[in-house]
Amino acid sequence: MRAEVYIEMWGGHAGTGDKRLRLNGGEWIAIPEPAAIPADAGLGTDNPTCYQHLTYPAVAVPLEQLQEGRNLFEFTSGGQTCFNFGWGQWGVYCVTFRIYYDVSKPHPSGRITAPAAGSVVADSVRLEAEVSSPNGAIDQVDFIGFYEDFDYEGNGLYRQWYYRYRYGKIRNHLGTVDAPPYAVNWHTTWVPDQVEPMRFMARIKDESGLYYMTPAVEGIELEREGTSVKFYKPFDVPARWQTRTGHTHGSKVFVPQDLARAEAARMVLTTWNGISANAVGLNDSVIIAGPGREHNYSYDEIPVPLHFIRPGTNIFYTFDTTEHHGIEVLWPGIALLVRYAGLDAAAPARPTAGLPIFADELSVDWKFALPADGELATSADAYSGQTALIVRPSSSFFWLV
Repeated sequence: MRAEVYIEMWGGHAGTGDKRLRLNGGEWIAIPEPAAIPADAGLGTDNPTCYQHLTYPAVAVPLEQLQEGRNLFEFTSGGQTCFNFGWGQWGVYCVTFRIYYDVSKPHPSGRITAPAAGSVVADSVRLEAEVSSPNGAIDQVDFIGFYEDFDYEGNGLYRQWYYRYRYGKIRNHLGTVDAPPYAVNWHTTWVPDQVEPMRFMARIKDESGLYYMTPAVEGIELEREGTSVKFYKPFDVPARWQTRTGHTHGSKVFVPQDLARAEAARMVLTTWNGISANAVGLNDSVIIAGPGREHNYSYDEIPVPLHFIRPGTNIFYTFDTTEHHGIEVLWPGIALLVRYAGLDAAAPARPTAGLPIFADELSVDWKFALPADGELATSADAYSGQTALIVRPSSSFFWLV
């Protein structure tokens, strides 16, 4: 019925545009740039090519350009539209061809039997599927979820179907099983709290190489009694985040919760040539040197000491002295996950004596208002400089800064 290619694509040198492919000498086909980069989180430009990224575009190709047996596929590049030094360049790690058939073609089938639609799940979720195929044995079953988490696909979306490929093999999904019983356990220890329900589906592959996607099971709620995992998304992510020659780059996260209830934290990031970095840190502290791989990409989750985190605005940074290709932090920047115990999700952190609140930037659900007509003059006497009232919706708490 149709065909597409799924590309594991490194964005390469910042600003590289006009990425294209062709099959068997046919017409060149444009590879789209990710529409959700940078959204409102970028710093400096709205051009997605100006931000370091690794994405997985699926590009439709005409069936008439394909042929049985050997096929030749080629890629080409345009120049740089920003940060131009005369070297437009991008990279391909792997390409997977997907050929879609009409349902009349004999294919595997099945359904998810657990959890049921509308279920409430907690720390561990058992996913089970009932599968079969007229073509023979089942080769593997992959479970995939739709929820909110770190943007592993690098496309600027946080709520999506979660999976990616590495060298043609599926990664960052819920789990894979290649023998009965077709079931996996998905642990939610570091899965962020979910505002909206989740969905699950299974991808079934039989020995003929055909895949089938089951209908989604919807309305799954995540409720962990006594535990909360907050996901702090990066903002002010710089364009061309490639750190070298003694420079520093950084992005920010905003933490409004009561850190006294925090149990553990980790930062999540995607790098290219991350091993080059002298330091990756938070605020004024170094967390790690050289995460990742050499001249390759890497997804890393790294523990963060709780005392490195402060209420309000926090800055993740990279420092690198190399004269060669430094560390790249790929979109979406560096995110922070914090696991709390006994947290009242509706209340922000409460200021305590001697504790500064760093609020030079605010998260999107906070409001900023200057006091009017000296209403807070008495309260402001103890503060120097400009005074502002910061109020979170649906909360009786406020901070005077």
